[in-house]
Amino acid sequence: MLRSWVIGLGVAVLVLTLVLWAGGHRVGALAPLMVWAAILVGGVVFERAAYKPELSHPPGAGWVRTEEKSVDAQGLVTVWFNPATGERAYVRSRAGGPD
Repeated sequence: MLRSWVIGLGVAVLVLTLVLWAGGHRVGALAPLMVWAAILVGGVVFERAAYKPELSHPPGAGWVRTEEKSVDAQGLVTVWFNPATGERAYVRSRAGGPD
């Protein structure tokens, strides 16, 4: 939900600066605001590509559970590793279930 608000605010600021620019305001005064709004929207939109989503169950054959674990507010996350590809997967443990 916060993500939606941040994107909405950034887009609103971009639209406002474009309207002001079309209305005759100097681009030099609006440029920093436009740049920061674009960075804000772009960062939030594209940050999903930087982080892998968590899985709700272990991946298929060929994956090995590592000893690496992390705990956050939602519970325990276990790291799985695929030796053939070097890929890592992050699996959220169910409450009361095995790691």
